[in-house]
Amino acid sequence: MLLDSYPTPVKYLVFLLMFIFAQASSMWGQYFTLKYPNMGMIEAFMRAIPFAWLDWAFMSVAVYLGDRYKLVTPTQDTFLLIIIQFVAILVINAVWLKQSVSRSDMACFFIILFGFAVSFEHLLSKALGKKVETGKKGKEGMKDYQHPENEKEGYSKKKSKHFDD
Repeated sequence: MLLDSYPTPVKYLVFLLMFIFAQASSMWGQYFTLKYPNMGMIEAFMRAIPFAWLDWAFMSVAVYLGDRYKLVTPTQDTFLLIIIQFVAILVINAVWLKQSVSRSDMACFFIILFGFAVSFEHLLSKALGKKVETGKKGKEGMKDYQHPENEKEGYSKKKSKHFDD
């Protein structure tokens, strides 16, 4: 792959850029027609679908990079998607729709970040003294093709049906 010889920070940078381009084009495609209330549904669809294609192209590259170089987990992908979409909507509202960004918008952003912290760090469970089940550790908790020791035990290394390493 093109990025194999580059250091990890460059891989993260390209991954984030692809992710941001994907979500920015997706949000633009969904929201730019709001300024034209008399536009018909078919016309709005025809104008928006190229942005969905751009989203698909950029997001396919981002997911491939994240998977190939083990940059993020699927859960982190989802959280990143939510944050970038929220920021993109705020920018579109401010720049294109000429709506001001309010204090409640900013408060909502930090509430979302706090929600992620609660989810990742199990803050509520810990505060209530509940045991946090994190799943099995080590090779037993991983699929057979994800742990190097499993190859020693005779498991065949499976490849993703979507991406070849």
